[in-house]
Amino acid sequence: MNAFEFATNSPWLAFFLALIVAQALVSPFRYLFRHLNIRKAGWPPDHCDADGDLIEKD
Repeated sequence: MNAFEFATNSPWLAFFLALIVAQALVSPFRYLFRHLNIRKAGWPPDHCDADGDLIEKD
């Protein structure tokens, strides 16, 4: 059974497996970009406290 036969026999399973593979490929880049952004701009930004909650101005 090749990939085309598998996808035509069970398209929903093939679709969800493709989503899992896509997530596994994209996830490291998301964390890399977050790391680079925090390294550039610092943490926390001026409008947040240390755990990321918005600071309310009185």
